[in-house]
Amino acid sequence: MNEFSSEKNHSFRLLLGTILFSLLFLIPCALIVALVPIQTKAPVQTLPQFEVEAVALEEDVPYEAEIEDEELLEVSYSAKAQDFRKKIDEGLSLYRQPYSKAAVEWFYIHLTEDRDVALAIMKEADKNDIPLSLAFALAHTESEFKAKAVNTNKNGSIDRGLFQLNNKSFPDLTEADFFNPEISAKYGMSHLRYCLDTAGNEIAALAMYNAGTGKVRSNSTPQTTLNYVSKIDSYRKGIDRLFEDDVLAFYENNADARLAKN
Repeated sequence: MNEFSSEKNHSFRLLLGTILFSLLFLIPCALIVALVPIQTKAPVQTLPQFEVEAVALEEDVPYEAEIEDEELLEVSYSAKAQDFRKKIDEGLSLYRQPYSKAAVEWFYIHLTEDRDVALAIMKEADKNDIPLSLAFALAHTESEFKAKAVNTNKNGSIDRGLFQLNNKSFPDLTEADFFNPEISAKYGMSHLRYCLDTAGNEIAALAMYNAGTGKVRSNSTPQTTLNYVSKIDSYRKGIDRLFEDDVLAFYENNADARLAKN
């Protein structure tokens, strides 16, 4: 009896231990199932979609920026080319560029056959923003590029030098000053600049340079002055044609060649 009871108690303890161990395992599992919701879609399915969108944005932004930069460069270069062809006074524009200044100087030195005269006129025309062809046409009509030219007027005043400065209009200049190409060009171009600013157009400005501001404003410009203006205009057109053939055509052809390469 005692041996049977002891064996029975041992079996009971084994069964109870097994039940308790099973409960300890099942209870956490039940809690996990109860607390954690079941997902119908795997979260990894949304991640690749997000990553693809992000990569697309990173590729699009620099690509669009690159296209815009190319368009801006294209427009800028085209605009510069158009501006080059639209310039009213190509001579002054090319004179101001280091790569073409020597060619412009060469042209006008050969036109005047006097280096000092040509350089003086170009320098002062540049300072006063006066077209080179206009400046040289004026000098040719006034003195035929002769720095020592002299003309006595009916009223007794004397015009001297390259730009035929009048002794009454420029009383502070000495005779040596009048015959100095640099000084004559300095005062001649500054006076023409004044006439241009006052008159508002080249024809009236040239009339003022020759006949005086008062006569032009009072509409009493003499016929000789009208002939004078016409002579300047005619000579200027001749300069422009020569300059276009001998100098401007070279730079325009080079600009066309650069455009063709692109």
